[in-house]
Amino acid sequence: MDRSHLSHPAYRRGTQGAGTLVVLVAVGALLGWATGDPFLLGLRSIYIPMAPNTALAFVVLGSGLIAIAGRWWGGARFAALGAALVGLVGVLRLGEFAGGGGFDVDDWFIPIHGERFGLAPIGKMSLPTAIAFVAASVAILALSWPTRLAVVGHLAGGCGVVAGMMGLVFGLGYLFSPNSPLLYGTASIPMALNTALCFVGLGSGIAAAAGPGAFPLLRLSGSSIRARLLRTFLPLVMGTVGVVAWLTHFITTTSGASSAAVASAAMATAAIALFGVICERIAGRVGGQIERAEAELQEAYQTLEVKVEERTRELSRANGELAEALRETRIAHEALQKTHLELKETQSRMIQQARLASLGQTAAGVAHEINNPLAFVTNNLVVLRREISGLHDILLLYQQAEQTMGEDRRDLFAKISEISDEVDLPFVLENLDSLLERTRGGLLRIQKIVADLRDFAHLEEAEFQEADLNAGIGTTVRLMRNLAEDRRVSLESRLSPIPRMTCFPTKLNLVVQNLITNAIEACPRGGRVLVETSEVDGGNEIRVSDDGCGIAPENLDRIFDPFFTTKPIGKGTGLGLSMSYGIVKDHGGTIQCESSPGQGTRFTVHLPVAPPGEALLEPGGPGLAWEPTARLDSGPTD
Repeated sequence: MDRSHLSHPAYRRGTQGAGTLVVLVAVGALLGWATGDPFLLGLRSIYIPMAPNTALAFVVLGSGLIAIAGRWWGGARFAALGAALVGLVGVLRLGEFAGGGGFDVDDWFIPIHGERFGLAPIGKMSLPTAIAFVAASVAILALSWPTRLAVVGHLAGGCGVVAGMMGLVFGLGYLFSPNSPLLYGTASIPMALNTALCFVGLGSGIAAAAGPGAFPLLRLSGSSIRARLLRTFLPLVMGTVGVVAWLTHFITTTSGASSAAVASAAMATAAIALFGVICERIAGRVGGQIERAEAELQEAYQTLEVKVEERTRELSRANGELAEALRETRIAHEALQKTHLELKETQSRMIQQARLASLGQTAAGVAHEINNPLAFVTNNLVVLRREISGLHDILLLYQQAEQTMGEDRRDLFAKISEISDEVDLPFVLENLDSLLERTRGGLLRIQKIVADLRDFAHLEEAEFQEADLNAGIGTTVRLMRNLAEDRRVSLESRLSPIPRMTCFPTKLNLVVQNLITNAIEACPRGGRVLVETSEVDGGNEIRVSDDGCGIAPENLDRIFDPFFTTKPIGKGTGLGLSMSYGIVKDHGGTIQCESSPGQGTRFTVHLPVAPPGEALLEPGGPGLAWEPTARLDSGPTD
């Protein structure tokens, strides 16, 4: 059954306390059998002692209650196993009473032979005790059953009440006739006083374990008026009935009147049950009337609320004109903000187009101006290398004729030797070829720089088309390497194979250039900037990371705003990141940033791969779609 209520301290402590009391009394009885102490055996020497097997059964059932209340691992199984064993003993004992013997259950564990207490044998389980044990065992089995059905809880509580009432009958019998309790004048085995008290405690613990959702606590729990009245009047009625019954017996009977004690105890128990029913009826009727009164009061309260709402609506209508005026003012303010934003976007777009056009023209002019003299010098170097090869051979021939010249023309030979030593002719002849080769390598490097400059601007690819993103990024990284070297920053790239994509190559090169520039300027000397590409989720991803200064928290929400910059006046326009965001968004992509002050920044640009020939943007169209969003930046922003 559902045992969630045992997490409540009151029910858990009640169950554990009852189980502990039962175990202590039963263990005391066992110690009484070991020591012969009459108090431990039966509380008084004139009372029949608790049978040892009965004490063992109480130890098992009480321990089961403690295990259930403690919600130990395996506690429910232990309680169920013990209850099943005790129930089996009780059923077999009842079979002995019905059939006149045959099982000798009382001799199974601790046998007591031949001793008698008056006419009754000692150490034997009485008929009422066996009945109460069967009821208590069924109750603990129900408590241990892994189900949430309400009927199981009611079964446990009902059987617990049966066991408790059985003990209460004999306990009151000892109260009403302390010197001649129930069945003491016959050969029938009476229930010991400590046994009766244990059944009362066991029944109370079972009721607490069954919880407020099961009989008998179902009617007593909760905040309803009926439950509150029952909790108030039921203990009073029970106490009153018990006292009256005891006084009646005390007055009408004498000491040792065993039949009178039985009658008084039975009458007291019946009176308690009768008064319980009466109290329940009274509580139901009175509680119902009070609840109806509360419902009427609630209805009146709701009527009052309706009137208050009507008055509130009247006040709202009175303030309607003011609210409308405020709304119109807010609309005008929003329109003004929208107009201002559109102006800023238009200005940013114009500046972006102008920068792109200027970049293309500058790249074309620089490439043209360098290419002409570069071609001239390269051609001349080829001719020079061919001519010098012949001069080299002639000089070798002259060196072979030194001896003859030294004999015929000593003065001329001396002058030649002097000049040869002055220019270190052997060294020149030896290194002339490598010198020309290094010169040729320098010219090839200049040609590569010019080609990279042309590729960066993509002057021949200014349209929206399919392109290799890695090629443009590699060119941009090479062009930015000089800036990195000037600031003593390491600029590295890891370009993984990615699919070709449809885009504006020039604009995306500008995005990468802006991100690299910001990363380099955010790094101290010895810093590191890394540019990476990879294919992610069907698109291309560009990552630019650095180990620079990061971004101040107060600037996080503004770094992509047009004209916002943290650079000194005259050093930045505040459009670099804004235009980059707009270009990426126009390509259907996203730009994100992760940054920690003092630990560096990483920008991540994700671009979808559009099908070849599908134009997402028209050339010359909007280059910036600004949207104020909280993002992070790295160091100075432009």
